[in-house]
Amino acid sequence: MTEAGVSKTRLPLRYAALASALLAALAGWTGYGLGQRSAGHDAATEAEKRAVVADQGQRLEVENKRLNARVAELEMARRLDRDAYGQVETTLADLQSQLARQSDDLAFYRSIVSPADGIQGLRIQRFEVLPGDEPRQVRLKLTLVQAMRHESIVAGLAQITLLGVKDHVPARFSVGDLLGKPRAELPFSFRYFQTIEQTIVLPEGFEPFETEVRVRSSKLRAPVQQAFAWKIAGQPVAAL
Repeated sequence: MTEAGVSKTRLPLRYAALASALLAALAGWTGYGLGQRSAGHDAATEAEKRAVVADQGQRLEVENKRLNARVAELEMARRLDRDAYGQVETTLADLQSQLARQSDDLAFYRSIVSPADGIQGLRIQRFEVLPGDEPRQVRLKLTLVQAMRHESIVAGLAQITLLGVKDHVPARFSVGDLLGKPRAELPFSFRYFQTIEQTIVLPEGFEPFETEVRVRSSKLRAPVQQAFAWKIAGQPVAAL
């Protein structure tokens, strides 16, 4: 027997055991993957979808760090160079505005992947009221997200109700009421998030002060409901 043959014969038993364990683990993982695919669940596809959302959040974090560094640099330049004060001030304001938007986007994606409260499932993320193109016309924007749980699509209906005063008397109007379809609700269907937009015209003499949003789905044990103070972005309600 050659020297190499003797060396192989004397391979410590622990290496052989380790090799056997690795082969067993590999076989188990292969069997698990085949079982998942046979059940109709493509783990690789789902991981890729999750990675898209996570990657967006990571890129925003990197961009935020760059913007913070640039803001600090400009603030220092403003102190050192009074002659260029005006230009630096304008650039600084633009960067701070961009940073605020980036931070808002980052918080949004974090709420989908890993919300601060750790609660998973369907939730109301944001509600906005924007001015319309005609008198007393407004655009309602409702953003819903599905936090942490992205293995399936969530679908359901959202109801938006405006509370206020009409001719000095308390009044309430649902979006369906204002569209001439009292029982109508706004449908949604998504995996990660969805923004629902609806344009309405406020009735004459009606001044809203609050909005109630109610979301229901077969995936919820009970409807999700949240109230928002009435505020039109960029202008006071009295301007309508």
